[in-house]
Amino acid sequence: MTPLFCSWLEIGAVSPLRVLDRLAKEGIAVYGVRKCSPVRLKIRVKSKELRKVFAILQGSCYTVKKAEESFARRLWRRACSRPAFAAGLALFFVLAASSNFFVLRVDFVGSGARYRERACELLAQAGIRAFAPYSAEAAETARASLMALPGIVFVSVEKRGSSVTVTLEEEAEAPEPSYARSLFAPAAGEVEELVVLRGTALVGVGDAVAAGQELVAGRFETEAGGGETFAVARCTLVCTHTYALQSAEQSEQASRRALAIARLRAGGEPVREEISVRAEGDAFVYTVTLAVRVRCAVNMGGE
Repeated sequence: MTPLFCSWLEIGAVSPLRVLDRLAKEGIAVYGVRKCSPVRLKIRVKSKELRKVFAILQGSCYTVKKAEESFARRLWRRACSRPAFAAGLALFFVLAASSNFFVLRVDFVGSGARYRERACELLAQAGIRAFAPYSAEAAETARASLMALPGIVFVSVEKRGSSVTVTLEEEAEAPEPSYARSLFAPAAGEVEELVVLRGTALVGVGDAVAAGQELVAGRFETEAGGGETFAVARCTLVCTHTYALQSAEQSEQASRRALAIARLRAGGEPVREEISVRAEGDAFVYTVTLAVRVRCAVNMGGE
């Protein structure tokens, strides 16, 4: 059963759900969890254990800040400052307790709510069911049974009024990595180097290839046959580009400018370059031929 005086803390981390395991190892009970985003989590702990939680997580990869206090704690502070209000509040709690002794409804929330049917069976075995009296001992027994469900990392059984809310949270599964199937040539050129760690090479060193041509296929061949896979490979191409650039003058400066423009358009690592100039009317045309080295890879980590 959730203690009367609790506070919400906001936890920030790459994998915030792991903080639940860490707090459990330190003996800190968590009475509520709200997943705000993949990297933010709100947890509910006893107000008197706030300092201990901050001390446990100090200097770790988690960022912690106080989000809000429970309504009961705020109400208690107000009651302590106003005696008449405290008397009325006490009467209200007596009436509320007598009317909320029985459970009228059980709700399920959280990512593990798909276990609803099995969870209902475990709750009933512990004595938590509709139109039955509620007890904290039965709730704790049910919580322990629910924690044994596969993949469940957090369970809370909370009673509010005549309703019981069961929170079930599953361990988040990491998405399966996706891989490109084949390696394709980013530009037309000649194969200078080809390294294949996985897949089937479709070209060899010295071959001329077109832009977009498949260089390494995502399949494998064995004596028993073949099958589909994903390629792991890298390739170096030497690509040749020719540019005709017009200038109003014939000079060393104009030649360097034409070469710089050609390098910028071609990209890659320069291997060799040639430049010539011819008169055309009142202008001059610089013809720049560049050979550049272009590298490409597929599923090679940082490459």
